Amino acid sequence: MIREFPSTSHFDEVVTDRVVEEPWAVSKVRHGERVLDVGSATSRYLRDLPAGCSVYAIDLRPTRPQQGLAVVRGDALRAPFRPGTFDVITCISTIEHVGLDVYGQGPDEFGDEVAMRHLRLLLRSGGRLLMTAPFGKRTVSAWLRVYDAAGFRRLTRGFRVVSSSYYRRDGERFIPCDRDELRGVPFDFAAMRSGGVVLAELTPVGGLAFALARLELRLRRTLRRLTSRGPWWQDPWTGEAAASWLRGHRDGVEGKQ
Repeated sequence: MIREFPSTSHFDEVVTDRVVEEPWAVSKVRHGERVLDVGSATSRYLRDLPAGCSVYAIDLRPTRPQQGLAVVRGDALRAPFRPGTFDVITCISTIEHVGLDVYGQGPDEFGDEVAMRHLRLLLRSGGRLLMTAPFGKRTVSAWLRVYDAAGFRRLTRGFRVVSSSYYRRDGERFIPCDRDELRGVPFDFAAMRSGGVVLAELTPVGGLAFALARLELRLRRTLRRLTSRGPWWQDPWTGEAAASWLRGHRDGVEGKQ
């Protein structure tokens, strides 16, 4: 179990997609709304949300206490809130990590999609999910996923896209672009920052559409279990296959305990 507060110094030392994600998230939240922030340990923007908001924070990692912030240490998939509790859920550079081994949750290939279904249930009717994620060349590693157009469609099933925008990194800045401009853009693992990012405002769909989305995900997860296919990714630094990397990582973690 991680006991120290995660550092945010990386965001000050390296220009990452947070420079566009954080102001965007703040601009979308309205006065007096009930807000849940997911992955809050490195969420620096919560102090800038409009006055009058009731803000809750949840993360597997310790989140620094802030005035006016109700902190919950735990898993968003088991969040201790009733369905329909929130007007807005902010999920900034978080969904791409859910279910991955480095964060002690997996590996679960479908962890991100499962989390999206849980977050949908926590939103009131007409509520909004403010979500950002790396976008470009489809990539899966022990640390994160990068979504392409097909992956983003799968991720957001059960939601309607209210608005979306895309940015690509141009040197030391992120500039607006069309989605197609990010096709094949790689993640910069050397500096741990995205080559492109999607910012999406989503609202839940109901009835048959959501039921079909849940059923489709359940069928794909069942099929994967039946075929006994393990994770297929390679470590981006060493090129080592997932199975051997995970064994070494677990042995290293256990050796430190």
